[in-house]
Amino acid sequence: MRVAVIGGGMAGLSAAHELLRRGADPVVFEAADRAGGKVGSRLEQGFLTEDGPLFIARPLDALLDAAGLRDQVEQPRGPKTRWVHYGARVLKAPSLPLLLRAGLGRALLEPLFARPLAGDPSLRAHLIQRLGNKAGELVAAVMAAGVYAGDPDHLSAREAFPFLAEPGSLLVNALGRKRPRIWSLQRGLGSFPQALAEKLEGRVRLGVAVSRLAPSWSVEGEPFEAVVLALPASRAAALARDFAPRFSQAAAQLRAAPLALVHLGFAEQALPRGFGVLDADGALHAVGTLLPSSMLPGRAPPGKALATAICGGARRPEIAALPEPQLIESVLGDLRRLFGILRDPEYARVVRHAEGIPQYAPGHRDRVRAAREALAELPRIELAGAAWDGVSVPDVVRSGAAAAARLVP
Repeated sequence: MRVAVIGGGMAGLSAAHELLRRGADPVVFEAADRAGGKVGSRLEQGFLTEDGPLFIARPLDALLDAAGLRDQVEQPRGPKTRWVHYGARVLKAPSLPLLLRAGLGRALLEPLFARPLAGDPSLRAHLIQRLGNKAGELVAAVMAAGVYAGDPDHLSAREAFPFLAEPGSLLVNALGRKRPRIWSLQRGLGSFPQALAEKLEGRVRLGVAVSRLAPSWSVEGEPFEAVVLALPASRAAALARDFAPRFSQAAAQLRAAPLALVHLGFAEQALPRGFGVLDADGALHAVGTLLPSSMLPGRAPPGKALATAICGGARRPEIAALPEPQLIESVLGDLRRLFGILRDPEYARVVRHAEGIPQYAPGHRDRVRAAREALAELPRIELAGAAWDGVSVPDVVRSGAAAAARLVP
């Protein structure tokens, strides 16, 4: 079976490798000049920066083996101190001052309020019901910011964080849940899609923005027997508008928050050592700031340090669109307030994503179901990617492989 995979991000690459493994003949169409989508890396002036995620949680051993990169995996080292900007203060997490300010007493009573998750409430509403006002507000803000750069009032507790639907106490379940190890690659996560594309041996066509798709199936006038749409929901909706209007209408309802990553390099002593800080107040320009050179070797030249600020998101999308000099100066102002930095950066790089992270709002499951049911009326076409099956890299990889398996059982 000759299959067109439209979109060369991690979902599309995963789908192509699974199709090839199952004996199909995939061709990947990618509009950009490189594969990987938001997963990309750049080495510049000795600073190794990422275009999107800095780490991956949960193993991807089979795909790493396919890429030949298993021996390149590295895990964070050194101090993993985390901070939360809360109540206009920077507090270690966890710490007694943070717990006291967050209403520890009421939160400890959570097992008494452990009832099954009913309906499809917002993340904030559900956690306030379970943990009380103060703790619920804080935990919802941290979870929304850390995973989705999202607004806890507009994220579905059930769909954005499926583990919240598990029976029993949130606190007891959290204590018993094993925390997944996070990892990166020695040459940056961008080396992952690059190696996957190379292993496909000429089956990836870069710089090809598909604008013509027609059943059953023609891509830019070239015939195929099946299609995987591994695109953001808005682009999939636009591409299918003429031949699948019901799908297009459902997919167009799904939203993604814009992001801008601001990488700043300093003298080593300018930055603290640790994992990073999340903004639970929504008062900073950055949703969160990570300190990659504190955790991974080779992220900054000797004697230097790297900070990566993630700006914009669902709560303050306008920040992601600021002019570059203003955006850099805004992030620098945050760092000065957070860590007392006095020096100007020696290196700066900004990466923007107009559709950064899909936002799983209440009703998300129904909208995805409606989109998939509408597309099911057509033969041999599947969806893959963060809009449909989870926003993490492992979720996206699984989504691509599952789409391939449905086409070629």
